[in-house]
Amino acid sequence: MRVLSLVGLIAVATLTAADSTKSGVAVQSDAKLLSRVLVADHKQVKRSLRYTPDELDSKDSEDEERGVGADKIDDIVTKLDDVTGLNKLDDAAEKAKRVSPKLDAAIKKNMDELEEFGRLSLAKKLQANHADAPTLRLPVLKQMNAIEKSTDRVSLVASLKGKYPEADDLSLSALQQLGVIEARRPDDIKKFKLNKDTGDGMHKPIPDFEGIKKVPKQFLESHVGRGTQRYGANKERLLSAAVVSRPANQGGGDVLLISSSKPTKGDWLLPKGGWDHGEDVKRAALREVVEEGGVKAQLLHGLGKSSFEEGGKGHTYYAYMMKSSTVYDDWAESARYRIWVSYDDAIKMLSKKRPQFAKMVEEAKKKAAKIAAGKLPEQDKKMRKFTLAGLE
Repeated sequence: MRVLSLVGLIAVATLTAADSTKSGVAVQSDAKLLSRVLVADHKQVKRSLRYTPDELDSKDSEDEERGVGADKIDDIVTKLDDVTGLNKLDDAAEKAKRVSPKLDAAIKKNMDELEEFGRLSLAKKLQANHADAPTLRLPVLKQMNAIEKSTDRVSLVASLKGKYPEADDLSLSALQQLGVIEARRPDDIKKFKLNKDTGDGMHKPIPDFEGIKKVPKQFLESHVGRGTQRYGANKERLLSAAVVSRPANQGGGDVLLISSSKPTKGDWLLPKGGWDHGEDVKRAALREVVEEGGVKAQLLHGLGKSSFEEGGKGHTYYAYMMKSSTVYDDWAESARYRIWVSYDDAIKMLSKKRPQFAKMVEEAKKKAAKIAAGKLPEQDKKMRKFTLAGLE
């Protein structure tokens, strides 16, 4: 009812402004701006980066109304009541011309609060996709919101093709996710100074919100340095890599891709990393997934071993197919972006810069097809025993 009262006041002010213009009396009003700030989409934005996740449930909507939204509206309406003397919509028509200048002044006086309310309301919707949304500027949030809802492939491709030559061939879902990330990247580069020198150098603070999922404390810092990492007989570096899928009830997606540790690069990778002495390579793969991607995963199948040279140095990867069981909002390398894409999108995005990863995804796609056809069990029984202490 408080919201309706405020909307009524805005309508009165708008009508009065129009009448005053006709009679030659100039009345300036920010009513239109106020109404734009308060407009909110009744639909809940779906989760991504965790992407295309479940819609926020009704409890979230109730909490939002009881929290920032309801309290802020009550405060603002009370201030407008006090200034204008209007407590009932029935009085509005009679007092409209007399009240309009007062209402205009009250709106201007409280515009900062209204702008903040608008920012927090939009951030609340986007929080499911981007846990740190409340820290972003309102123009960036609005742009991200528009991109997530956009179904205009042509515009998305045009805006992304400079950085992603494969944009023409990507799905709408992949384009939307990339569009959102590129909208926020400039702000993130300015705000955060990242490094791989310390265990928390890739961690970006995530504001608390109701229902936030934080990785257990012992996994909130990444392994750094290569002093304990394993090397092969020919001094090649031994590493693990993972192709992680996400079940439909968590939002879906065949492949988790994470951004490079260098935020200025438009580079996407599979979660991967070194294999330490005294550590099983399968557990190393699980650890890298939770550290870099913020995902607790379950091993399904091996994807084989691949060796190659990069930058004059040898690398041998042991790759694994996994399935997500928990996607965390706050994790060790939360400064990384993450997207969930189809096998085909992942192959297209990796083929040029990371062909070895594209081959791993191709192998995972083949196994997924066999699983779907009933020719292969979802999980190799031998993989069941490999878990991470503290994440069971």
